[in-house]
Amino acid sequence: MRRAILLVALGLCGCITTADDEMRVLSYTSTGIEYSAWTGAYSSKAIADLAQQYCQREGKTAQIIDSETAEKNIFKGSRVVYRFNCVG
Repeated sequence: MRRAILLVALGLCGCITTADDEMRVLSYTSTGIEYSAWTGAYSSKAIADLAQQYCQREGKTAQIIDSETAEKNIFKGSRVVYRFNCVG
């Protein structure tokens, strides 16, 4: 019972996150893709690798357009939005 109360309390304060909250695809087209990821869970290299895999399906390579810090959290780090073009 105590464990259930603890989990509910942690869930309400936002201290527990699901894997879906760690990284999201915000938008994608045949010309590019946009990701949002927490730096505590994913490195910029990992996101670049995901973008590269996405662009390779079209026979292209990923090229980063820009990135910006969208949010900061003491537990998760920073949420960064990465934008990539598929070129070539």
